[in-house]
Amino acid sequence: MKKLGPIEFSRGAFVGAALLASAYLGISAAVAQDSVDKAIDAKMSKYDAKLPLWAIQPGTAPRMIELTWYFNNMWYGAQAGNWDLARFEVYRAEETVKPIYVVRQKREATLKPWAEYALPALIKAIEAKDKKAFVKAYDEAIEGCNSCHAASSGGPLKSMAAFKITRPKAPMFSNIDFKGPKEK
Repeated sequence: MKKLGPIEFSRGAFVGAALLASAYLGISAAVAQDSVDKAIDAKMSKYDAKLPLWAIQPGTAPRMIELTWYFNNMWYGAQAGNWDLARFEVYRAEETVKPIYVVRQKREATLKPWAEYALPALIKAIEAKDKKAFVKAYDEAIEGCNSCHAASSGGPLKSMAAFKITRPKAPMFSNIDFKGPKEK
């Protein structure tokens, strides 16, 4: 006989209890299932390291590495006038910060205000194809990164200030043509 894991047992217990309650109270199975789904969503929407799927989620550090890639490509794309590439990299940055709000909720208080200010400012400059405004927004985004790092700690570090971000000095990927395709 297969031994049930904690998530399977919990779902089975929820479903069984909901069906028993629905039969006893005369509630439809659809209403009972909706209650089960809501209970599961509530459980899985809050970080709980005791649940196996939560315990294996990447933390903030891998997401910061991803942001470094995207900001590097964004910088070189904008410098080459490839605004489509720069805009795509902001999109990837937006998508990268969202999981941190769920997986590392204690980081949301500092990360979300940065993302809500820095990323729209970058988008505005990129969509206007305004290099001067882009450089300003980029530098302000980096300043926000460094402020957050100075105020944060984690893992074996007393401060994340050890991770000081600057404008890139070289592309991380030598195989990207940052100029992109020639416009027709």
